Formats: sequence, C-alpha cells, structure tokens
Amino acid sequence: MLKRIKFKTPSKVPNKYLQEIVFKYLGCSNDRILFGPGVGKDAAAIKMDNNKILIVKSDPITGAVKNIGRFAVVINTNDIAVLGAQPLFFMSTILLPLNSTLADLEIICRDIDQAAKELNIAVIGGHSEITSGIKNPIICGSMLGETTSNKIVRAQSKPGDLLIMTKSAALEGTAILAWEKEHFLEKKIGKIAINNAKAFLNSLSILQEAQLALQIGNITAMHDPTEGGILNGIFEMCVAAGVGAKIYEDKIFVAKETRAICNVFNLDPLRLISSGTLLMSINPQSHDQLLSKLTSSGIKTAYIGEIQREKTITLHRRDGTREALTDQNQDQLWKVFK
Repeated sequence: MLKRIKFKTPSKVPNKYLQEIVFKYLGCSNDRILFGPGVGKDAAAIKMDNNKILIVKSDPITGAVKNIGRFAVVINTNDIAVLGAQPLFFMSTILLPLNSTLADLEIICRDIDQAAKELNIAVIGGHSEITSGIKNPIICGSMLGETTSNKIVRAQSKPGDLLIMTKSAALEGTAILAWEKEHFLEKKIGKIAINNAKAFLNSLSILQEAQLALQIGNITAMHDPTEGGILNGIFEMCVAAGVGAKIYEDKIFVAKETRAICNVFNLDPLRLISSGTLLMSINPQSHDQLLSKLTSSGIKTAYIGEIQREKTITLHRRDGTREALTDQNQDQLWKVFK
C-alpha cells in the first residue's frame, strides 16, 4: 500500500517517509559516525584523528535558476556552520538541460568560484553533465567542514531555552522571487523595492553570526531554515531534540520587501524558504550577552519564543489566535513556480 503513494507536487520528502523508508537503508554501521541522517539534522558528523570532527553536508538547488551557483555554495555552507564547524571544501554536480550553452556553464562556475572565495572555501571537484531529464539547471552541492568535539553544536534544545532568530524571515525566498520574477514584480511594487529584495542575495550566509554565537556559549542548537521557512525550521529543531515550542508571530521580523512580494503572490512569509536566517536556542542566562554580541556586529537579532517540555509547537498569532504547527514539506515558493 505504501508503495502506491505518488508524489504529485514538488517538496521535500515528508518526514514520515524519511523515517519509514529513507532512514532504513543506511549501508554499514561505523562507530566513527557521531550522528548521521535524521529529521532536523543539518549535516553528518564523523570522528577523525586528533580530536577533529569532519562535518559533511549535501543539498541541491532546485527552485532558482539565476545565481544558482552562489545559492549552492552558501546554502551548503550554512548547514556546516550551524554545527559549529568551519566550512572548507565544496563539490558540485552541475546538471544542465539540453540546449544549454557554454556561457550558461561559465556563469554557474563563476558564481560558485566567487561565493567560495568570499567564504574562504576551496572547490575540490564534482561532475558536470548535460541531460535530457530536466528543464532547468540543477546543482547538487556537497560541503565538508571541520570542528572539534568541544565545539560541535548538537540539536539539543532544552525546555526553558529561548528561541532566537537573526536578520529576517524568508530572505532566500525573497531573493529568488526578486531575481526570477523581476520584471513582473517591478510593475507591482516598483523598481526600488525589487532592487532592495535582489540585494538579499548577499545576506544569505549565516557563517558570521554562527561563529559569533559560538563565542558566547550556552547555545544548545542552531538551525538553517530552508524549505517550509522559519516555522518549519523551528518544527525541525523541536523534532530533533524531542521538545516543543511557543512562537510569537509579532516578534518575528519580516522585511517590508518580503511582505510586498508575498502579498503579490499570496504567500505566507513564515513558510517561505528562509536561508540567511539563523535559528538558535540558548540558555536564558546568556541571552543578553548574545544579543549584545550580534547587534554590535550589525546583525539584527530577536527573541521569538521559547522551548517547552510538552511536544506541541504553537504559533501565537498577532490576532490572539493560536496555531498548532505540523510538518511543512512544501515550500511557498512552489506556489509561484508550479
């Protein structure tokens, strides 16, 4: 019966089927693996020699066409950074549709090169192919990073911890839509707003704030919210740690450009892909120090809720209503690109 279920819309594979199918087939066991795949787990951790830990991540870019090389580097970098590691090496599988040009290939490779240089990352290999199986370019990126056992951040949010976010919700989704639908959106909200939204592309890395947060300590979890937006990111954090949360909508910052674009397409910005936002849970005793550290470095930071023992995840809306959150596999972006 399970095998007859068909996926009819683009989305991540639902968590239920990850657990029922994907996580059942993991090859041989190895005692060097500190942790591998799991819901809310951003990357895998492998014990190396001399107290070193190798952090490994793989993530595709499927929604964007413009700037796809930059997205591939930055999004994979983020998932290394949230585990307390320094991203070091990047590999990419570049898949191009038929009738692509050498210029198309060079644009992607140049974007990868530029983003990697900005983040001090070496591109060490991969694969490039033209295939009849796709209509738009796809990049599957893999990132390797390094940390030590005393610096690694595990997904261990604890009851009483505060939930913190940086920057703004839906930065990645805003940037993608501004670049991909530029001319249409200019007519709706104006050229200045679109240029501002396109510039969000330069704010998608959370490496700086993750490294600053680690200097404070008492960080129990960090997460890069991607598909499903900031709400699904919090949901994944809670599932990974076996906890719940209260979230306050009025404390979540959403940029005016994001709201304008979401209004045009009737999208929920809290469920729109949100790389560039760093989610953290932290012991309350260190909250003020964290806030001071990040804001003094020019990084907007906000308290948006708290972790609770009860495993329900509740969004307290501005109008006083409450919404119980469940798994959100399909991102709002696909409402536009379906």
